[in-house]
Amino acid sequence: MADLLPTLLSFPPEKEVSNKEYDKQATKYVESLNKISESAWTKPVNKQNILDLLNPATNSIPYLYALYAQWRNASKDRTRNEDAMTRAFIFFTSFDPVQVRYAGDTWLRLLDQAIDITPKLGVTDFTPITTAMLRLDPTAGTFTSLHLRLVRMCLAEGAPSQALPILDKNIYAFPQAPHKNLPDELLCEDHELSNSFITTKTGFSITPLKSEWILEYYLLGADIYIGLRNYSRARLFLEYLLLTPTSQHSCSALQTEAYKKWTLLGLLAQGKSFPLPRTHNQQVMKSMKAIGKPYDALAESFEKRQWRKFQAEMEAGFQIWQEDGNLRLVREVADALMRYRVLDLQNTYAALTVGRVASHLSLSADETFTILTAMREQGYLHARITAFSNDSASDTAVLHFHPTTESADEDSLQNQTTRIESLITFLRDADRRLQLTKDYIEVQKRGKRGGAGPDGDLAEQMDLTWDDAPIAGMGDGEGDEDIMAG
Repeated sequence: MADLLPTLLSFPPEKEVSNKEYDKQATKYVESLNKISESAWTKPVNKQNILDLLNPATNSIPYLYALYAQWRNASKDRTRNEDAMTRAFIFFTSFDPVQVRYAGDTWLRLLDQAIDITPKLGVTDFTPITTAMLRLDPTAGTFTSLHLRLVRMCLAEGAPSQALPILDKNIYAFPQAPHKNLPDELLCEDHELSNSFITTKTGFSITPLKSEWILEYYLLGADIYIGLRNYSRARLFLEYLLLTPTSQHSCSALQTEAYKKWTLLGLLAQGKSFPLPRTHNQQVMKSMKAIGKPYDALAESFEKRQWRKFQAEMEAGFQIWQEDGNLRLVREVADALMRYRVLDLQNTYAALTVGRVASHLSLSADETFTILTAMREQGYLHARITAFSNDSASDTAVLHFHPTTESADEDSLQNQTTRIESLITFLRDADRRLQLTKDYIEVQKRGKRGGAGPDGDLAEQMDLTWDDAPIAGMGDGEGDEDIMAG
């Protein structure tokens, strides 16, 4: 291996070169590394580990090759695995993302190795792995097999929040084969979107991707967001599943599960079922509703605020909720029903005694006082409770509802603007890819008009202004709903 060291250190070029020349050298360099046997990477050089002679930030490609070979060769040796993991974590935070674009296959294998071995070594901080994914692709917007593997690992290890750096990014593309009628873009170029270098050809993901992997990613992501009380994001992920096209108007098991959670989430988040997405397939939705009848029955009782009927439905379907893995969520919905029965009173009253609230809830005054106090502390109830100084009885205390006001602060408006600007970028890319498809070209040949307006660019039609009027589909953080452009 010592005689190969000069070759390993020959890239990147010492002087600045053009993108075309850099690409030519990088391609030739990787071809030479691929000829080196895997065992050679594990042999010492002058009694030193080859990794100690390479800089992960400067010599990212050979470091990647050597690190993967040595980690794979570590087998079940804990000491060697821990050493490889430590080196990998350093590499994940320092590698040159442009160089790594030329070694996608080995990159994928190293990340898969990290996801496999890291939990077995007792490590519970997976930040280096998400850092690596975002260092390669800061948008995390091109879906890869690593997206799903990361989420699975975080859930299996009881650390779901550690998947958020990836889940919080919106998927806008999937790895695709480069277009035959266009020259390949150079990997080293400054790409606006990552689907220019994460393709079926570059090896950053198992391909072809299976549709069930994508559905599973969104379903698991929704579970995480529900657990973290981010209901708007959970709703978005479930909506992706409900709107996924299917063959022969059939629905998959994952979509059915999404419908069940969608039904419960609406009750939990806003006290009533979410309206069905406007673009849903009626036949597919009919199939999902047929399977989800017990959940619809719960929703009907909830919306009518029929507490006793809801309890009966809940008890009758205990085995269903348990087998579906939704028992805990159903119990949360039951708690929410009690809260919404209280909140509904503010539509009629500005203030009323705790005794009258207790009568409405069919509970004792003391139980009601405890519930109201808990609701205030948890932020569900905007009100104050006053009691006469000479009377300590709970039923004579008075509940005063605070006026409900909605305002959009500067930060939320800025976030919304940023989100829309990102959507424009993704939309332009989707529009460009659409115009390169065979079907689109055939339509143009037949003289039919394409595009969305006089300029033919959908992105140009978007309005970035904001006023006091609510924007359809943008309330409560739902502005991401149409971001995904496969």
